[in-house]
Amino acid sequence: MADSIPHLFQSIQVAPKKHKVDLLRRLNDHCKEILYHAFNPKIKFLLPEGTPPFVFKGTPEPFPTTLYPEVRTFYIFCEGGGANVNQIRREAIFIQMLEKIHPDEAKIVIAMKDKKFHELYDTITYDVVREAFPTMNLPEQEVKKKRPPKKSGGKGRQQKT
Repeated sequence: MADSIPHLFQSIQVAPKKHKVDLLRRLNDHCKEILYHAFNPKIKFLLPEGTPPFVFKGTPEPFPTTLYPEVRTFYIFCEGGGANVNQIRREAIFIQMLEKIHPDEAKIVIAMKDKKFHELYDTITYDVVREAFPTMNLPEQEVKKKRPPKKSGGKGRQQKT
């Protein structure tokens, strides 16, 4: 029986920092695919941001494994994939998938789609994933430079009185 994807990610989340890379490398291909979609900035999802309206219609279980067969359909939701699927149909397929999978798995899929995986599992970061999977060819993250604060020297636009 396959391991539950939420449980696998949770076990990595709570693992000591020195073990995270090794644990990530032991993940199955489905989990690696989720991480690839979640962290690759070149992958653009053609779905609205946020959680769509859906009602869980599956069976609650303590170790959900319903996401495994759905991973292969992720290409439909991405730019360059599922070219023959119109936007309304794409969104309907996404909602149907969310309704079939366990709510914990749905949170992972939504976080992946919105590129907010790090908010769900804050210790599974871009840098850790990049170190664990150099063959994913994740680009080096750009470091955003902070702008120095503007000085208010009394000059500038004067307000009309």
